[in-house]
Amino acid sequence: MKKSVCLWAFVVAAAAVFTGCSTMRPEEVNVPWSTVPAVVQSTIQAHLYGGTVGKVEVENMKCGVVYEAEVKGPDGQRSEVKVAADGKLLKYRTCNNK
Repeated sequence: MKKSVCLWAFVVAAAAVFTGCSTMRPEEVNVPWSTVPAVVQSTIQAHLYGGTVGKVEVENMKCGVVYEAEVKGPDGQRSEVKVAADGKLLKYRTCNNK
């Protein structure tokens, strides 16, 4: 009995480690810019490149809270900036369409 409980605990722990920063059912919630933490705002603003922030969403992931901002560049190019709650840049992606 103890072996099966220990094995089960190991399997669950290993699965948690190897899944990393993901979630099975993400729930993104639109949030106003004024509620985004200053450290996250700073990272997003550092990646505007003359553009403006559009919609901002917050999502609870297994690795923590992640903010995702849609950015529209001065040339109309759209980008996506993902930032962790501590201000760390997780992803910057330029979208193909304007």
